[in-house]
Amino acid sequence: MGTVSTAVGSQRTPTAKPLKKRHRHHKIPRCAQRTIQKRKRLFSGQAANPSEHHGYKETDQPSNLADTTEPLQKRPRTERSPEEPANQPVIRLSKCKAELIAHWTKTYLEGELLGEGGFGCVFAGIRKEDGLPVAIKFVSKTKPYEKLQLTGYGWLPIEIALMVLANTKPCSNILKILDWFEEPKRYVVILERPEPCLDLHEFSSKQGGCLTEVEARIVVFQLMEALKHCKSQGILHRDVKPENILIQTDTWQVKLFDFGCGDLVKDCYDRFAGTPEYAPPEWFIQGQYLADPATVWSVGVTLYRLVCGCLPFGTSEETKTGYLFLPESLSQECSDLISWCLSPSAEGRPSLDQIQLHHWFYVPDIRGASAQDTGTTTLSSS
Repeated sequence: MGTVSTAVGSQRTPTAKPLKKRHRHHKIPRCAQRTIQKRKRLFSGQAANPSEHHGYKETDQPSNLADTTEPLQKRPRTERSPEEPANQPVIRLSKCKAELIAHWTKTYLEGELLGEGGFGCVFAGIRKEDGLPVAIKFVSKTKPYEKLQLTGYGWLPIEIALMVLANTKPCSNILKILDWFEEPKRYVVILERPEPCLDLHEFSSKQGGCLTEVEARIVVFQLMEALKHCKSQGILHRDVKPENILIQTDTWQVKLFDFGCGDLVKDCYDRFAGTPEYAPPEWFIQGQYLADPATVWSVGVTLYRLVCGCLPFGTSEETKTGYLFLPESLSQECSDLISWCLSPSAEGRPSLDQIQLHHWFYVPDIRGASAQDTGTTTLSSS
């Protein structure tokens, strides 16, 4: 196979952002008044509804935002040649037609349902030959989905194609694709399944609705490693959120997954895929966005949700307005990083490298360890 040529935009020289007080807006827009009061009640422990303390729920989506379960529109097919993996025996992808139609049940045993969404459902499973825990995802062919052409593989659903590209070079913070099969009415995708693990949304709920800053630093630092790897492979994930991040609860290792809304990196995007609550304001205002600023915005929303237990903006109008309420309980460093990532202007947001060099990641916890030191160590709170 040929070498991958990645059309990735130029990166700024990584520099740590100096701390300073960020003044967002002197005049608070009327449309943001109700949200501000709700946030103040929430963080002061005086929420009118006790359920507000538990943060965002899937049933709480604002009615004025698009239904994220609707099928995505197809884009023109794009041809891409994955780089030949060096010493990567874990990925065992079928190539010839005879292998594609081979019945996956000869190799894997299906277990209980783990979850389902608009494009398929996921079951627990094991590999029969060695008992390896796996996740078995079924992707129906009856629903519209995008495809990419990979040399040596042909046309593949975009989720499979992007995971193949992501796995051509090793990254411990990307969920591995182990195998896949094609049946007449569906694709069957076999993924690694770390044990014990939860998605970050469920994990945060079990921790009381949010994480401490020490815990959030460990998670977000690893998330940045995954996103930088995606960018190096020419991939835009486009749906970064706690539900698409796995955490192994005994080691705190984080893995990014679900590339179903992803795309190849390009100059500009004029179609949205992902979760509207994590979309940047330029999408709602201009109808287009750039890869890096949109990714950084979703990181800011994710970080806010992890440490505050709720979303920073409840509607598209609030996202466009850009007024951000930050509780006083957050450290100055954490508030500064969130404000920087959620800058209303795409040009005002940091690069992925600059996020990792931010002071917040290097503030020692009570044991004197930073995010880099504790990235995969067990915490007593787990």
